[in-house]
Amino acid sequence: MATVVGLLLQSRFPMFVAWGAELNFLYNDAYAEILGAKHPRALGMAFHDIWPEIWADISPLIDAAMEGHSTYREDLPLVMNRKGFDEQTWFTFSYSPLRDETDQVAGMFCAVSETTGRVLAERRLRELNDTLERRVEEALAERRLLADIVEGTDAFVQVADLDYRWLAINRAAANEFERIFGIRPKIGDSMLDLLASQPDHQAAVKAIWSRAMGGEEFVEIGEFGDPARDRRFYEMRYNTLRDASGLRIGAYQFVYDVTKRVRDQERLKRAEEALRQSLKLEAIGRLTGGVAHDFNNLLAVFANGLKVLEGDMAPEQRERVYAAMRRAVTRGTGLTHQLLAFTRRQAINPECVEPAAQLNGMREMLEHSLPADIRLEIDLGPDLWPVEIDTGEFELAMLNLVANARDAMPNGGRITIEARNVARTPAEEDSGETVQISITDAGIGMPPDVLDRVLEPFFTTKEVGKGSGLGLPQVYGFAQQSGGQLKIESQPGRGTTVFLRLPRSMRLPAKAVDANNAPGRQDAGGRQILLVEDDAELAELTREMLGQLGFKVIHAASPVAALGALANARSVDLVFSDIMMPGGMSGLDLAREIRRRRPELPIVLTTGYAESAKDMNGGEFRLLLKPYSFEALAEVLESNRYGK
Repeated sequence: MATVVGLLLQSRFPMFVAWGAELNFLYNDAYAEILGAKHPRALGMAFHDIWPEIWADISPLIDAAMEGHSTYREDLPLVMNRKGFDEQTWFTFSYSPLRDETDQVAGMFCAVSETTGRVLAERRLRELNDTLERRVEEALAERRLLADIVEGTDAFVQVADLDYRWLAINRAAANEFERIFGIRPKIGDSMLDLLASQPDHQAAVKAIWSRAMGGEEFVEIGEFGDPARDRRFYEMRYNTLRDASGLRIGAYQFVYDVTKRVRDQERLKRAEEALRQSLKLEAIGRLTGGVAHDFNNLLAVFANGLKVLEGDMAPEQRERVYAAMRRAVTRGTGLTHQLLAFTRRQAINPECVEPAAQLNGMREMLEHSLPADIRLEIDLGPDLWPVEIDTGEFELAMLNLVANARDAMPNGGRITIEARNVARTPAEEDSGETVQISITDAGIGMPPDVLDRVLEPFFTTKEVGKGSGLGLPQVYGFAQQSGGQLKIESQPGRGTTVFLRLPRSMRLPAKAVDANNAPGRQDAGGRQILLVEDDAELAELTREMLGQLGFKVIHAASPVAALGALANARSVDLVFSDIMMPGGMSGLDLAREIRRRRPELPIVLTTGYAESAKDMNGGEFRLLLKPYSFEALAEVLESNRYGK
């Protein structure tokens, strides 16, 4: 059965399977066209309920198939109701029994082709032939077949027998054939013999006519002609030619030159591609320009600060310079996190947490980011479901949203954060239950043209120096990496609401740690740490920081050297390694090899490019993103949660 269904779904030929006691329907896209208005509700319905109007005609064939006998009918007339009215149709189809694992007939398979068009065309052709015969009898005996029809049309009309000999060809077709191939055909000539000296063209002509000779009726656009003369695009409509008894005796075609249309479409496609490339370059230019502007400002702080520190100054002046440089590091760290967040596809440190605890824990921090004339209200629904998120990115997203709301209310007001469980409804296309967090302000709002662009990186309506244009892109990236959604509603003068939906997690949330009761920083007590870092300057500074934390440091500049250090039976209490390394082995590869050799040894990884950790399984190793502070390094190394 699985093989039959696979064949059915992959085929472009109309097919269906009827299975079970009710002969429930499964069909492919091609058969959906035959169903008309009955699609898609017909999917899974009983056979009888789908086609009650023709049941009397087809039920004997169905009964035979269910008794194990294959049946076939060609051009069976059926009066069907597919569009709200009865219509006469004709179909050619076969019913084949399908057996279950006990070898009992449990259903049937049907391959079907609607032949209504052909039957009606043949009827009209027979009627036309009858008319022509009468007219030929009344007119000159040598009058050519269908001359009064084919010579009066702009189409290129050709009729050929099964030996590829012309039975009829109008003047327009003969002229076109001569123009593109350099040979003029006439009735009785073989098109293959005529093109014998041009084997490539002969093969192309034979390939397409042979389909029609075999009984296929189709429309196709193809390019034909000698390049030395002219090549053109043609829309060709092929039909089977039959005699009065229905016997296939050849094929005929109606052809139109569509070269101009095809070339216009190609030019349009090239123009669209050029436009996409232009928009892409514009976006890259805006991105690089924004990055350069912000990082040049940060570099200026360090360059000027270092220059000032070279001179003599009072201790309080020196401390102000150091403070400015530390703030620049914090700004640069936030900027790189925002820049990477909206391109990231998965969370870096996902944890199952309670949204209520996270939001309540952030209240003081959020309130401190607001001026006195703006009030923050947090309204949390009962029993909020847990969610699986990167808590650091969540805090950054909430800070960005609250900061945007604050900047939208220059005259003060109220910012409301609400959180509610949202169950899946039939009208929505969401894939499951979510927790919706909304941030609403009573600010100036946004017009539609601004709302359409707010997720573009470095797009901002704020004054120069007031915003990077990365806040909302970071929130969007966080939503995407968490498997959630972001929606923004805004009207000028009526404020803005941002809806952040996060999927419900079925895992138990991690226990929240009370910051006021968290264990204080302890000295490393002379423990040995293996530092794996290929950048010499960064390694030297990291050694100093680790030394201040009380660690004895063994430095390895590569994963191979690190494995060598461990193989020398040195006593190592912890491994701290960068992920991105030169050579064929990354820090993640090293960590997994160490875990294989010494599963009890704690390992902490670090990187400045979050995407390099995308292959790390959730919770596999503790991760510290660069640039990190002294306090962050101390916390991750002293935590009881890293390592195993």
